[in-house]
Amino acid sequence: MTEPTRPTPAEVDAAARVLHEIGLRHRWWSPYEKTYDELSATDLIGKEEFDAIAEAVLLAAA
Repeated sequence: MTEPTRPTPAEVDAAARVLHEIGLRHRWWSPYEKTYDELSATDLIGKEEFDAIAEAVLLAAA
């Protein structure tokens, strides 16, 4: 079995944005007022961790 191709940064960003919006809509985490762009600009570690989750999901789906 070959290892899946890693998603591009743009693909990870798109998946993270979708995951963020779905999480807000379904209240998976406590109420959060920031958009994904605001999160990205103010919490670099949080963005990095969030992107890593999105990348893992993309790799699992590949």
